[in-house]
Amino acid sequence: MTTLKNSANLDKVLDDYAQASPEFDAKVLKDFIEKYPDHAQALQRYAQVQLTSVPATPEEIANESVSDQEMLPRQSKLLQRMQQLRDNPAASGELEAAKKLESIAGEKAIQAASIAVFGSYDHGEDLLLLSVIEASSEVNNVPDWFYKELGAHVHIDPTLLQASNSSSWRQTANQRYSAKEKPTESPPITWAEAVEQCITDEVVKKAILDRSRLK
Repeated sequence: MTTLKNSANLDKVLDDYAQASPEFDAKVLKDFIEKYPDHAQALQRYAQVQLTSVPATPEEIANESVSDQEMLPRQSKLLQRMQQLRDNPAASGELEAAKKLESIAGEKAIQAASIAVFGSYDHGEDLLLLSVIEASSEVNNVPDWFYKELGAHVHIDPTLLQASNSSSWRQTANQRYSAKEKPTESPPITWAEAVEQCITDEVVKKAILDRSRLK
């Protein structure tokens, strides 16, 4: 596709992408990013929603090969973490919170969580939610009210949820993707940047940012 100076509306771009790729297709995503480079991050986050909705199959997981050189350091880190949990039983709450985050998988679960936190999922709130809880991205300065609302939705202490989301457990708690489809990690961004990139309605965007500024 030819790269264009992009003045296209984000809603229209995402709608066209959804029509062209009802399920994740790396080639379609690449073509759209080349055509609409200004909306590359929003397209990548939309692709994350598609990937989250389609977990890796048991066959795909079984076919993933890991060499001894890769496996030994992972096993060592896992044993260290297990020992930490034995030494500090309270840390098990962090693992439970990580499991709660991992339970938000699939379109309906993501939509339900978005409604619980933001009141809607129609304006990119689902992409904003995934930007915070997905291991492939890192969002800084997430407001406390986000974790309070999400904690109430998944029935867990929001402080545990926040701690778990920033820990190494969020990287390994569950395998959602096959190796071929796993998205590359995004560079860290701020909460305000995530809101700007994900939310498509200016009124909703302003409401979220204004709420975030309240003490």
